[in-house]
Amino acid sequence: MKEFADYISDAFVHCRMSYHEGKFDINAIYANKRLEDITNKSLDQLIGRNMTEVFPKLKDSIFDWPKILCEAAMTNEHTVIEQYVNVFEKFVKFNIFGFKDDTFYLTIQDLTHKREIRRLILERDRQIEHLEKELKSRASIEPLTNLYNFQFINDCIKHSIQSYKEEGTAFCVLLIDIDDFTEFNLKYGMETGDLVLQDIARILSLSARKIDMAGRYGNDKFIMILNNVELDIAKIVVEKVKTEINRYDLNISKNSIQVSGALVEYRGETLEVFIEKAEELLKKAQTMGKGKILS
Repeated sequence: MKEFADYISDAFVHCRMSYHEGKFDINAIYANKRLEDITNKSLDQLIGRNMTEVFPKLKDSIFDWPKILCEAAMTNEHTVIEQYVNVFEKFVKFNIFGFKDDTFYLTIQDLTHKREIRRLILERDRQIEHLEKELKSRASIEPLTNLYNFQFINDCIKHSIQSYKEEGTAFCVLLIDIDDFTEFNLKYGMETGDLVLQDIARILSLSARKIDMAGRYGNDKFIMILNNVELDIAKIVVEKVKTEINRYDLNISKNSIQVSGALVEYRGETLEVFIEKAEELLKKAQTMGKGKILS
């Protein structure tokens, strides 16, 4: 098997599973050099050490990867898992097979580029289209916030809908609106208001994963497309966004910014019905007071 591993383009790992104090862990018995590219760790750091030891951030991860991989191996079936792995900062495809005597084999393929390529092509095509209309760099980016503009975000949602219908890839959309922003502009001025919009945009950009997209939806409205997640996992990402916004310090008479929002999972409806559902849920959140994000 080692000879085979050295000739494949994917990362290959011979794993030994362990179970201690109610927790699964994985120890790498052998791996090919491709694993270094996937993990950004040397083989010396990886071989003979537990996964949670090499990647301590796993303890704070949404997904318990040692448990997921071990339980998949124990089914004694060839299992394929595609997911974004935070500790690798990559979207990967796991192939799990060959379980015997608490050991199993694992191949890991980096799909990050493949997942990004459609978006990049879409962005390029839109840029070309707008270049022809002499709009050039304004094709996809909203100039004040440096986020994607409404038109490009709309195309991205259409693309996510297509992926859902063709591949069953789940996705969610988060729509947020800054509470009392009109009154804020009147009180502190539009220049200060623009700084707030830029700071909120920066928070969204930093919270988004490589496969997500953040955009400006309207004057003080923003939108995030959370790809390859169902509602329960998306709620965790949204809670992070809300926490960062709540930490945002205006340093103006101890005022703070709050946002109302709506988080919806796509379930096969038309684009128009899907967006209308998000907007209606946002309106409902706004009637319930400041800082409410409904799902």
